Amino acid sequence: MGTYLQLLGRGVVPWLLLASLTGWGWLLGSSAMLSIPAFCGSLPLAGYALGWQGIEQALLFNPPGQLLLAWLLMLLAMTPLLLVRPLVYICQRSLRRRRWQAVLLFVLGFVAVWTLVGLLLMSLVVGAQVWLGLSATQSVTGAVILSLLWQASPVKQHCLNQCHRQPRISAFGMDFIGDCLGFGVSTGGWCVGSCWPLMLLPMLAQQGHVVLMLLCMVWMLYERLLQARPVRWYWPLAVRWRS
Repeated sequence: MGTYLQLLGRGVVPWLLLASLTGWGWLLGSSAMLSIPAFCGSLPLAGYALGWQGIEQALLFNPPGQLLLAWLLMLLAMTPLLLVRPLVYICQRSLRRRRWQAVLLFVLGFVAVWTLVGLLLMSLVVGAQVWLGLSATQSVTGAVILSLLWQASPVKQHCLNQCHRQPRISAFGMDFIGDCLGFGVSTGGWCVGSCWPLMLLPMLAQQGHVVLMLLCMVWMLYERLLQARPVRWYWPLAVRWRS
């Protein structure tokens, strides 16, 4: 944690903090709040026929573009501060005149992965709720149980450990582009493996999803402050308090 806290004096942190605050402000000031139960609850008739017709009707009243915008704003609000360590590393490993190119390539790869995952999560959740008719309470309860199991799993810890990985970054040419973009993609992939249940929870909450977003963001940031740990099953809070 000490090494990470030393990074707070570096120039990248104010920009990431500004990006996060911009995302929160934009999200709170817009109508594009991402809540899947509200999305499904906007069907014009109670008890509308389940299946593909129900999904088509829901999409008619909730355009996919609006949902995608809400997801991107959610990413902008919740994820920038998770990128302090990799962005400081990529700035250190790239030439000064190419630093912004390196950062943009990294961010492009990271956002591309999370955008694809967001589309998949929204599709699965909407499909399940329209077809199965799950209530918001049932959905959130299931997501909480899933999140606790995932938090305790060795797979989660492995993904979290890999978020600290620092690969080689070439200085020139296509290798430079590939390394920066690939670093963003791999970081996004390991971040997905670590955080996807926590990103799912606010999507499912019909009430209080903004508070859930904030709590999940704080927890994800806290996890990134920790050093890599042995890959094993554990109850997260118990391990944190013992360490």
